[in-house]
Amino acid sequence: MKVNADNPKFDGKVPHLLLKKGDISDIVLLPGDPGRVEKFRNLLEDFEVLACNREYKVAKGKYKGVEITICSTGIGAPSTEIAVVELIELGAKALIRIGGSGVLKEEINCGEMIITTGSMREGGASKFYAPETYPAIASFEIVESLINACKNNNVGYHKGISASVGSFFAGQGRNAINKKFYDDNLIEKYRNLNIINMEMESETILTLSSLFDVYSGCICAVHANRITNEWLYDFEQAQLNMCKIVLDACVEFNNKYLGG
Repeated sequence: MKVNADNPKFDGKVPHLLLKKGDISDIVLLPGDPGRVEKFRNLLEDFEVLACNREYKVAKGKYKGVEITICSTGIGAPSTEIAVVELIELGAKALIRIGGSGVLKEEINCGEMIITTGSMREGGASKFYAPETYPAIASFEIVESLINACKNNNVGYHKGISASVGSFFAGQGRNAINKKFYDDNLIEKYRNLNIINMEMESETILTLSSLFDVYSGCICAVHANRITNEWLYDFEQAQLNMCKIVLDACVEFNNKYLGG
């Protein structure tokens, strides 16, 4: 795999992240929003922003001696695909999505964490890499580390299969302006499949990581319950809790599985 195409314009850098091999760490966290990269400024030692281009903001720092990179992906599968391919080209060994999500089970509360074990491949971009029958599965090693970190931080968590959808409005059962394009049974269809939540990026990350033999995982803070209609309008604390959890998970994962 080579994404640079030897274009002298990029001076050895991948074309979207604008970084070279050696710039990033083995473990990369993937928020969607570039603004969420800054949440790690006060959590990491030696925090520095490496690059900013389009929806991609990349920073790096250390947590308990483990070097960690954060790279925003933008919203949805196409921009996530670009980030994932270029990060793997740069040498990433583990990719962990961190984000927010709406859940489909009454018993799950806003502010709790969802740990994805696998995803429905409704994002779109990954179909160009693998047939629909190819599974999008999180790495056991990362799932285990995320569960332990939730327990150690006394934060409620739930694990299960996510619906990773390449649409925010119609694809997730929302009206687009004043029109309804979705089936009235859309949410119930997902619930009948025991889908735990909906989000927009995990299947792209999980599928591509499996194809290129990279560890992957996903944790999301619950911002809404689509069944009880509970919404977390101020989700700052939930996001900070998630950031702390994923950093602790990175340390366990690094020390146990990457030989750190």
